[in-house]
Amino acid sequence: MSETEMRKRARTARPTVETGKETRARLSWSAPAAGLWSVAFGLTGAYWALGGVGSPLGAGDPRAGQVGSLLASVEQGPAGAVMAALGLLGALVAVAMTRSAARGLSLVFAWTMCVGLIVAVPDVRVMQNFGYLFMGYTGLWDGPLLFMLFCIVGGALWAAAAWARRDGGDSGGGARTVRWGRPVTYLAAVLALPYGISRISWAMGIPLGVPDGFLAVGQQDAWMAEAVLGGLCVVGALLTLGLVQRWGEVFPRWIPFMGGRRVPVWLAVAPALCASAMLIQAGSRLFLWMVTGQITMTAEDWGSFGPGLSWLPWGLALVAATYAYYLRRRSAP
Repeated sequence: MSETEMRKRARTARPTVETGKETRARLSWSAPAAGLWSVAFGLTGAYWALGGVGSPLGAGDPRAGQVGSLLASVEQGPAGAVMAALGLLGALVAVAMTRSAARGLSLVFAWTMCVGLIVAVPDVRVMQNFGYLFMGYTGLWDGPLLFMLFCIVGGALWAAAAWARRDGGDSGGGARTVRWGRPVTYLAAVLALPYGISRISWAMGIPLGVPDGFLAVGQQDAWMAEAVLGGLCVVGALLTLGLVQRWGEVFPRWIPFMGGRRVPVWLAVAPALCASAMLIQAGSRLFLWMVTGQITMTAEDWGSFGPGLSWLPWGLALVAATYAYYLRRRSAP
């Protein structure tokens, strides 16, 4: 191999360093976008506060109580008024962020909006319908679900705006990150397996964690759904391992057109964060149900809810693993 070819291959395979300034410049659109989203959010809330129809909150969400929605008992008028106020405040904060003003307060508001819109507003229906998409089923799509997705978009925009405004330049902690990034990545991959193993077992007719007659009652035609749900978890575990493997940074040679090229950081980070959000949304509701006694488990039926208790720690571990991957890619030579 000639020296020219070796240099070309090295440039293709080796991740480049992205500085903090480059990241902030690339996300300069985020604050204006978050501001525009806030205007739409506020106007929607004002419409509902004034008695407009179509609110997916409280009485407008018939399934809210069944799925552990934190907004099940809110009333349309007050909820709409809060949305209108947050929308107005969000628009003002977005303007301040574009003018380099009130850094501390703007970051607190941005991260608070991010957590509230991504974790507090959505519930288990987001992950439920994501799984159903792989089966071609959209029968549960409705106004409340669309509102949750709208809020998730807003939360992502506020997260991007906060990330672009944060202090700190280039990360010099690449070696430090590798030390804790690898074990937390393995932990995230392991936590993906309990739910997947239980569902795959059910698809194979093995009543793991459920009474012997459970699979015989209404489960005859459900093996495909169980196999898909279990398979998604196994695939998720494998993709998680990619965060610490070479093929997570450089596409394998056997992939057409992309083989040997550098994996864009966003291509790994964005899906992982989306998966983390869904897991945290659903997992936090399961823990809430356990604490409030809405669900109970026995030695005979632990498989119904027990494996799902890994969702919340899985989601949190995946966030940490994704962050470690991002820092390592930034600080790589």
